[in-house]
Amino acid sequence: MLTAQDFLAELQQRGALRLSRVHLRENRSVVWSLTQQATVLNVHAAYRAAPPELLDAFAIVAREGGVSSAATRRAASVISAWPDVWRAIEATRASRQLRSVTSCCATSEQRRYLRALYRYFNLTRFDGKLPDDIPVRLSGRMKSSLGHMVPIEDANGIREVEEIALNLDLMLERNGAERIDTLLHEMAHVADFLESGHRGHGPSWRRWACRVGCRPERLYDRPVAHRRRRRDPVQRVPLLPDALACLAV
Repeated sequence: MLTAQDFLAELQQRGALRLSRVHLRENRSVVWSLTQQATVLNVHAAYRAAPPELLDAFAIVAREGGVSSAATRRAASVISAWPDVWRAIEATRASRQLRSVTSCCATSEQRRYLRALYRYFNLTRFDGKLPDDIPVRLSGRMKSSLGHMVPIEDANGIREVEEIALNLDLMLERNGAERIDTLLHEMAHVADFLESGHRGHGPSWRRWACRVGCRPERLYDRPVAHRRRRRDPVQRVPLLPDALACLAV
């Protein structure tokens, strides 16, 4: 198994002399990237077991500073086609989704409902630009907040979103409009963060909010129904249109 320094040495021996660092990292979407004017290679940790032909392909891409020719396109294709990396990515996704489920107070039916809504809005409001596998969970601990999303950005500027969490009270019968608005609000945060790195309610987020149809405001100022006692469970699952049923998987 190669360390980051071993990986760098292997590529430099193959002529990738502009590289100064290699970062090995586990994530659920990024296979590799070149940053800092193509001097830093960020590569999925599964490639620690890369055979010589994959190291050759990485060296071709690194020597040219990215995918800019027929040779680098072929090399990038070889890198991305390696099955071991996709097995590792699927394992990472499953692990993160399991962590989200264990901290989620939703029933399995509620999770399917939220998954269908997320996928539907991603397709119809966000042109399918958001990651399909971001977990949407319910939290029974939120008080004044109706939702949040958890952004992740590493030292190399690679951005991901860990989860979206919604207040459990949003599943109550009288909160239909508030539930939809809050989910779109948080999805707009996802889009804004992944696109620009912004995490707040600034101009770029407000543009996304107006584009996708949620209120472009930080706080929801309409009355929201709440449980009488915070420890009370909510098992209600709103009706889902038949057309969305196929997305609830």
